[in-house]
Amino acid sequence: MGNYLEGRFKALGATVARIKPQGNAKGDIIVATLKGTGTSNLLLIGHMDTVYLHGALAKAPFRVEDGKAFGPGIADDKGGLAVILHALPLLKPSDFGTITIAINTDEEVGSLGSGAAITELARGKQAVLSFEPTYIPEATVTGTSGTAFVVATITGKAAHAGNAPEQGINALVEAAAVIDKTKDLDQGKGKLRFNWTVINQDPAGVRNIIPDSIMMVGDLRIPDDAEREAFAAEIARRVATPTVPGAKVEVKVIPGRPPYTADAASMALIKRAAAIYADIGQTLTIVPGRMGGGTDAGYAARAGVPVIEALGLPGFGYHSKAAEYVYLDAVPRRLYLAAELIRQLGR
Repeated sequence: MGNYLEGRFKALGATVARIKPQGNAKGDIIVATLKGTGTSNLLLIGHMDTVYLHGALAKAPFRVEDGKAFGPGIADDKGGLAVILHALPLLKPSDFGTITIAINTDEEVGSLGSGAAITELARGKQAVLSFEPTYIPEATVTGTSGTAFVVATITGKAAHAGNAPEQGINALVEAAAVIDKTKDLDQGKGKLRFNWTVINQDPAGVRNIIPDSIMMVGDLRIPDDAEREAFAAEIARRVATPTVPGAKVEVKVIPGRPPYTADAASMALIKRAAAIYADIGQTLTIVPGRMGGGTDAGYAARAGVPVIEALGLPGFGYHSKAAEYVYLDAVPRRLYLAAELIRQLGR
């Protein structure tokens, strides 16, 4: 995918660099630069990774049906990349000064390897345009959640489940107690969200052995960084005293992507996009508050520049096992929105 994007950007006249992400992230961040004769200096961002496992495309191949294009990752975020690739040829050199495009490979796992690079690329830019998908009716958001990983390690003692279970310390029972003690930490839509999502037994569970090691992973979404610290203190307090005598519980809250909150400059950018839609008889809804998803808009906003999110294609079914699709009749107006927004920022 990186090779494909490099070729497409070079065909548009861009220079292309590959940046190695930090840590264990795979693939290169593709950074393309287009030079025009105008004065604007913009950053466009999207991501080439999806949430799906290898082999998903074979099970759900691309198809077009009833005005929709289906395929795993087609909305999140291949549709956004398509908007970038097809909006750029609509521009004249006089429409912009410099356009930098950054496409990363690890957005769906928190952009831990690329977030710092996105922040640095955003520094000094006039604006950042992020091409995550939108919905029907089409909308742009004024806030996205920060993310964090919550890892609980429960240690017990193995024993024969039939002959001498009382000699063991059941880590699985303690894990259930941890879930029960923390299940109400989720605060609801637009606020702090927390859910346990993964549970692993190491070594692999055996029916007739009392389990001695359980690891659970939870998904935490936060409106601001201060909320993460308060959450870490509260969950530690709740699990400090084990329910199963002798069990040990350790909980770590690992920071992920920062939240994004539209400031005054970002709101002005968002309202400009809504006005562009209004000029062609369309409605771009400005969603107040904060969406539960986290995006790279948070990393870009750390640079202190205006950011607008959700300039990709309207779709449905991403991050689920439902069929993912985009609405094809929206393609012309989404291309117009992206191109005209770049033109106006270049004047």
